[in-house]
Amino acid sequence: MKRRSILKIALTSALIAALSVPVIATAETAKPVIQGLPMAERTVPVPVGVSPELAELIGSRQVETLGEVPATTDEWLALQSAFDAASIEGVERLLEMTGATFTTEDIAGVTTYRVTPSEIAPRWADTVFVHVHGGAFVFNGGKAAMTEAIWLANGLGVEVISVDYRRPPLHAFPAATDDVIAVWNEVIEQYDPNQIAMFGTSAGGNLTLSTVLQLRDMGAPLPGAIMAGTPAVDLAHASDSWKTMEGLDPLGSRDGVIEGTFEVYSDGLDLEDPRLSPVYGDLDGFPATVLLTGTRDLLLSDTVRMHRALRTADVEADLHVYDGQSHGDYMSGLFVDAPETQDALRELNTFFDLHLE
Repeated sequence: MKRRSILKIALTSALIAALSVPVIATAETAKPVIQGLPMAERTVPVPVGVSPELAELIGSRQVETLGEVPATTDEWLALQSAFDAASIEGVERLLEMTGATFTTEDIAGVTTYRVTPSEIAPRWADTVFVHVHGGAFVFNGGKAAMTEAIWLANGLGVEVISVDYRRPPLHAFPAATDDVIAVWNEVIEQYDPNQIAMFGTSAGGNLTLSTVLQLRDMGAPLPGAIMAGTPAVDLAHASDSWKTMEGLDPLGSRDGVIEGTFEVYSDGLDLEDPRLSPVYGDLDGFPATVLLTGTRDLLLSDTVRMHRALRTADVEADLHVYDGQSHGDYMSGLFVDAPETQDALRELNTFFDLHLE
């Protein structure tokens, strides 16, 4: 064989190997990556893999900062009040749009909202679901707590009890999960826990997971299944997508107000405590769990890490990652008639139908 042919074969083999095997860096070459990888400024177009309805919504968005971190309790309360008021306006529109109704109920000394859809599906006629609202632990209280509850109640045809748990800055951990646990223990006096799903998004996903961890440790009955939508599961450390998706997700950035909410919620406790950061918990015996996120979600990595932790513990866990979606965009049907929302509801209904008695 000619020397040139031998050289060509060798170079080709080297190229194939380089493309097929992950690069193994030395300590010296890896050091800059560990310290931080600079990214070039770039313009990211609207994703091609989403529906026209969702594409229009994404294209109209602007990523804005949440302002200065409140420095006092009064400043936190003022910001909380402003957020809650804006969200309550959205809840009123949702109730009108869906035809759902609600009643305010005191359950175990906790304010809750029982959301009833205009039509209850026969599959869910004999049960209720328990909802834990999101809002970075601090926001979306009062009637604003019902936003996601209305979305799921209307989409699945199931009655939902939404827990208006106590929140910082006046009530730090464990007030929120204490309230959810109290409500849960009273609800299961009337309903079979194996027929109940517990669910929440963002901070609500964290609180759902934390509540179940604590119920398991107490030896209490667990929900038959849970949903943790784009959950914040690591309050101690910023998972990868908190940085890689910054600027793409309208949620903004972990730095600033969101980090501040973690601090007022945890109130000085170890942030790696599994009750605060469920990804560090012992997940043995967890109920079947479904997780939702998107490829532009600031909490994509948190969601993926939680899914892998559940699977490592041999928990039945499904993960749905939607193309182009930011934080909580699977609920985009609250704003536009996007087929992605119907897809998410279909997946949730299928999952709960499979795992609930």
